[in-house]
Amino acid sequence: MFEIETPDFNLEATLESGQVFGFQKSVDGFYEGTIEGREVRLRQNLNFLEIHNRSQKSAEPQVRRFFDLDRDLSDVYKILKSDDQLIKSYERFKGLRLIQQNSWEALACFIISSNNNVKRIQGIWKNLTSRLSASGRSFPQPIDIARSHEGMLRELGLGYRAPFLFRSAQFLARNPVSLDLIRQSEYEEARHRLLQFPGIGPKVADCALLYGFQKYEAFPVDVWILRVMRKLYFNNRKVSEEKVRKFGQKRWSGLAGYVQQYLFHAVRNNVL
Repeated sequence: MFEIETPDFNLEATLESGQVFGFQKSVDGFYEGTIEGREVRLRQNLNFLEIHNRSQKSAEPQVRRFFDLDRDLSDVYKILKSDDQLIKSYERFKGLRLIQQNSWEALACFIISSNNNVKRIQGIWKNLTSRLSASGRSFPQPIDIARSHEGMLRELGLGYRAPFLFRSAQFLARNPVSLDLIRQSEYEEARHRLLQFPGIGPKVADCALLYGFQKYEAFPVDVWILRVMRKLYFNNRKVSEEKVRKFGQKRWSGLAGYVQQYLFHAVRNNVL
C-alpha cells in the first residue's frame, strides 16, 4: 500500500459520474478496478489517495496519469464559480476530474451505453472482460472482440448493440491506426470520423471524444443534460439536442466537456 497526495481530487465523484465503467465499490469502501493492466484498490482519505495493488512496483505514475492529477483545474473552477447556475455543482463536487482512459475502451463502452443504465453497462463490461480479455482483468482489445461473434456478445448482455460493437471491433482490428487518426484530428474532423462507425450517433461520438480522446470541447447531450440545460438556460423551452450541444460549446468553448461532466453529475444527484 502507498499514498499519494491529492489536494484537488474527488475520487468518488470522478468514478461515479458515468465516464468509466470498470470500477466497483467494495463493502469496505475501496474502489476496485484496473489501470493500465494493473489491478488496484483505491480509497480517498482527505487529501490523500490510498492505493493497493498486487504488483510489487509502485502504480503511482499510472494512477496519476489515469486520473490526470497534474492538471490545473482553476480555469474549470473559474467557469463554475462565475455562473450562478453552476456554482452548486462546484461546491458539491469540486475535484471531479475527467479520466484519461483508453480510447478503445471508452468508444466500446459508449456504444454499449446506448439506451442503457450504469449498472447494466458495468455488468456488460465485466462479462466482456472475463470472457474475452486475454488477461481477464483489462477490457478486451478490438481483436479479442472481432474473434468472437454477435451471438456471444448478445449472450453477454449487449442485445441489439452487439452488431455495432462487433463491426466496430472488426474495423479497428483491420485498421488499428484509425484511433490514432481520430486522436490527432481536430474535434470536428474527429467527430466526423467517429460518426462513420456502425451504430455511433452524435451522443456516443461526443462521449467517446470527451472521455477517450480528451477532446474537451465536446459537449455530449443525453436526456439528463437536455433536461438540465433546458431548465437552466432555455426557460424550460423544448429545444433540440443539437441546439443544446452548440450552445454549450459556444458558451464554454474548450472546457465545455468539463462543464458538462459537472452538470451531468449534479443533475443525477439532485443538486441542480
